[in-house]
Amino acid sequence: MENFKILGLVGSPRKEANTYRLVKTALEEAATVPGAEVEIYEMAGKKINHCIGCHKCAKTLRCVFKDDLMEFMDKYLAADGIIWGSPVYHMGLPSLMKAAIDRLPNMMEPFYLRKGTDKPRYSKVCGVITVGAHRNGGQELTLSQMINSCLLMNNIVISGMTLAGAYIGVAGHSGQMPDFLAKDNVLQDDWAILGAKTTGKRVAEMTKIVAEGKAVLKGNGELPQEYIYREGPEKWAPE
Repeated sequence: MENFKILGLVGSPRKEANTYRLVKTALEEAATVPGAEVEIYEMAGKKINHCIGCHKCAKTLRCVFKDDLMEFMDKYLAADGIIWGSPVYHMGLPSLMKAAIDRLPNMMEPFYLRKGTDKPRYSKVCGVITVGAHRNGGQELTLSQMINSCLLMNNIVISGMTLAGAYIGVAGHSGQMPDFLAKDNVLQDDWAILGAKTTGKRVAEMTKIVAEGKAVLKGNGELPQEYIYREGPEKWAPE
């Protein structure tokens, strides 16, 4: 079969910080699965405005904001599997990542509604990773937010390794005060490293299974079009 792409999306506003380290660890393991091509994308330094609910995209198919969302969408749409990584900010996602997640479907759905079709059933395979300042610092709430977003976008979410505590996703921590801001602290969390590795490999393995299954069913004419078509982000790019 053709190669498939696994994308690591890092929602931390801090470049190459602890969340990045765990996602990178997951991608390194994903790359061991034959056919997997991996890429990491950091939101740090990007400008992504929050959705203001103006609904102009429904009329023009273009967002009123000219920012970095289109780059994010490009990466998202091109991926077959995604490993989402986020730090815990106030028991949830940081605003930068939440802004991207809020605007992503709002930008795409009007386009398909106009065509009279459902949005693509992407069946992207997703795994989720988060890092908190403490062992119990809001990680499960943050993981749940990412999982719910994946499900709303017609994706498949896999768990990590149950024995490593990654039963819904990887929950790492970066130490106690005042050391939790230290770079790479999460690499001392052995359970998080193990969870990231198993999650990365499982995302790649399941992505391969789904991709091969879709290819066979498409060839047999047994797959609804919603599983096949994809539109590039240029459809929604601001002028």
